Parts: sequence; structure tokens; C-alpha cells
Amino acid sequence: MRILLTLCAAALPGAAFATPVFLPTRDVDVTYALSATGRQPANYELRYDAANQLARVDATAGYYVLGNLPSGQAELIIPAMRALVQAPDFSAMTSQIYNADGAQFTPLGAGHYAGLDCEKYLVLDKNGTGTVCLTPSGVVLHFAGHNKQGAAEVTALSVTFAPQPADLFTPPPGLTPLNLPPGAIAALLNQ
Repeated sequence: MRILLTLCAAALPGAAFATPVFLPTRDVDVTYALSATGRQPANYELRYDAANQLARVDATAGYYVLGNLPSGQAELIIPAMRALVQAPDFSAMTSQIYNADGAQFTPLGAGHYAGLDCEKYLVLDKNGTGTVCLTPSGVVLHFAGHNKQGAAEVTALSVTFAPQPADLFTPPPGLTPLNLPPGAIAALLNQ
């Protein structure tokens, strides 16, 4: 999960060329396959509320992250433990995504993933390098890159543009709040 959010943060716009749309402009539900150095391949589902810039990333391991991009906040929900974890690690990445920490994009040509056309870009920033393929409406269909933590690749398997219900982006009632220091989330999730 941390790698998926980090890669999203790496796919941020810069000033070298015209800035592509890098956040979805429409409500969307995307299933991604993620492969990364030293990790088992995994699938994740991203749901995005474009009007409110809210994200939900569900892992097949049974937890999910709720991100509020304008506020730079993220919460980890672990239903099996009935826990809501304040996630400073994920909140920092949410803020990076929203604030576009100076990455530079160079157009590379057209691409096609999950049945949709996209524009490929070389992405360079202070933390790593990669390529991303973005739809005109800002959906990442493919990302491959590396940084000091290793290499990773994210590929969209399916994309559905449809209104996303508001309750998907709100923690369920009755959860026990937990506060963990930075770095503890990865240990909790065995990342």
C-alpha cells in the first residue's frame, strides 16, 4: 500500500512541459496490479470522488486507506480489528500528491491500458524516476519507476467511471481510534 501511494506521489506534475491532469476529474473506480522489489504482487482498488478530492484504496489483505487530498490527511481502516489508525506516513504522501512536489513531466507518446487511451510521460523528481500513462481525465493507467526503496510497477486492470457513494469515504461507526508514530504503519502491515 505504501508503495502504491508513494508511486502516486512520484507521478506529480512539474513545470518542464505543460502540466498534465494528474488527479481524476471524474469519479472513478480502478483496480490496479502492483509489483515491487521484494514484495509479492498484489491488487488494489482505488475509488475516487473527484468533486471532493477524496480517495479510498482497498487492499486484498483486508484493510483500506481513506485520503482527503485537500486536507492532506489519511486514515487506515482495519475492519478485522475494528480499528481506525491515524496514519502520519500516509498523510504525508497524501499531501505530496495534492501539492505536486516539483516533478517534471516529458511527453513520450500514446499508450493504451485497461481498454483506455493515455499519454505517456517520463517523470523526474528529486526522489526517483519513472514513466506514467495518464488519461485525459487524470487517471493513472500505468506507472513504472524506481527510487531509493527499489522499483515498482502499477498497471490498471479495470477502470469504471461512475459516481462514488459518499459513505465509501467515511470511516464506519464504532471503530477504536489508534495513534501510531511515523514508520509504525509499515511494521503493522508487515510492509
